Amino acid sequence: MNKSLPFAAARFAPRFFQVRRGTWIGVGVGLMVLTGLLIWAALALMGWFLGQVQAWNAAAPEAARGALATVEQQVEQVAPGIREKVAAVEFILTPADRPRRDVSGTDFAPVARYPGLARTFWHREGKRVAVHYEGRADYAAVLDHYLQGFASLGYTQETQSAAPEAETHVWIKGKKRYVAKIASEPKGMVSVDIETTLD
Repeated sequence: MNKSLPFAAARFAPRFFQVRRGTWIGVGVGLMVLTGLLIWAALALMGWFLGQVQAWNAAAPEAARGALATVEQQVEQVAPGIREKVAAVEFILTPADRPRRDVSGTDFAPVARYPGLARTFWHREGKRVAVHYEGRADYAAVLDHYLQGFASLGYTQETQSAAPEAETHVWIKGKKRYVAKIASEPKGMVSVDIETTLD
């Protein structure tokens, strides 16, 4: 077998060298074009894949929010008021995220302050008084807390403004009038501003 290899090579070599230069150039250009097409196909495939990943990433939060909202609704039906209790526990477990203590003043609104919010501003000028609360909480839960709280006390509600990140409401009962702005802040924080005129 070793003797046949040199013989085959000796037979093939002259034919190999008899191929014209133009054929070799054509083969070389063809290989270069084929290599370029393979590189282009690989880059196009990678671009398509990255586009799909970005679409999945954009769709995933929406799907997660929808699923979370469904779970929250079901939990609220089984255990009403659980969001406020969880927020209070979360507030206790993460004290570094909240102000150390309330500023001086009083909580004058008939609805109790949402658990986990701290009083960070209190101001009185004549009969007009204002308070500002803030803390880490679920914006929708805080909004529901005040809407349901005032409604359960017999106050009529008027919406002054509403946007995905903030709502302003007025509650009236007799001569009492409370204006509250509830806003979603960055990093999961929520702020509540309440104003009224004291008798």
